[in-house]
Amino acid sequence: MIQGPQAPQAPPVPPASYWPDGGGERPVSPKAPGWAKGVLAGAAAVAVLGGALIAVRNVGQEAPPVALPSPSFDLPSTLPSTLPSSLPSSSGLPSEAASSDPAETPAATSTFPPLKAVPEVCDLLPASLTRRLAPKSQSAPGVQKDGYGALRKGCEWTQTAKNIKNGTLESRTIHLAVNVWPSVAAARDDAEFNFGSMKDMAGTKEDNPGLRFLSTYGEMKDFDGVGDETHAMYTQNLKGTTNVWAYIVMGNTTINVRYFGTDNKNGDILAQGKDTEPVAEDVLMKGAQEVAEQAVKALTS
Repeated sequence: MIQGPQAPQAPPVPPASYWPDGGGERPVSPKAPGWAKGVLAGAAAVAVLGGALIAVRNVGQEAPPVALPSPSFDLPSTLPSTLPSSLPSSSGLPSEAASSDPAETPAATSTFPPLKAVPEVCDLLPASLTRRLAPKSQSAPGVQKDGYGALRKGCEWTQTAKNIKNGTLESRTIHLAVNVWPSVAAARDDAEFNFGSMKDMAGTKEDNPGLRFLSTYGEMKDFDGVGDETHAMYTQNLKGTTNVWAYIVMGNTTINVRYFGTDNKNGDILAQGKDTEPVAEDVLMKGAQEVAEQAVKALTS
């Protein structure tokens, strides 16, 4: 086992909102604060000028304290009326306003109107879309719970019957969750946390041979024109399961989309390894974008 600086770094760990848990997700807290910086302290030395009463005691004798004379200084008779030319003028010194607190970060803004409540998420996607992306599926409310400052609801579309084409069992599932935050800034914090996690995983691969489901993460993609900002990433693991995770921020709302797909040969629902075929990235990416676009449209109409 290689240890020390040469040891390989552990693969990034997906955030809680990445993995499905029966349609729910553990609420994502806002960004954790950074490491505390060291505090510098200084002490001012004070010089006391004037007469000092010092007790002088000879060894073995008791002598009364002796007052030392005050030091004298010869001050110049006149002081210069102007500063030396080598010193900068007052115009070159920072003003009081400039030397005060640093400029604050501009507040997060959005052109989307704020939401006050979360509608029923299962009503956000039309049946024509879910039938095409997840054939023979039925919707069911997710298990999201309000918390961490946000109102939350979710829905999942899961196939209830086999969808077999040319002997291949095509499994598709859609997860959709909506989080309404008290402010645009809070929603932006939640989105930046998830965008950062996605960026850390993008383009990496889990290489621990002890893991059964090693995952390879694709590059981070943008869904231009969807909400205020949307990013997505494709994932494939050794079992053959593939999915696209997309995260959207619009106003005071964040939206979590996950579109899963697996193709099993011979119609075997338990197929693994060579008997499974990953669903192409462009297919799942296109489906996830359609879900994201429709969710934004429904929430703002």
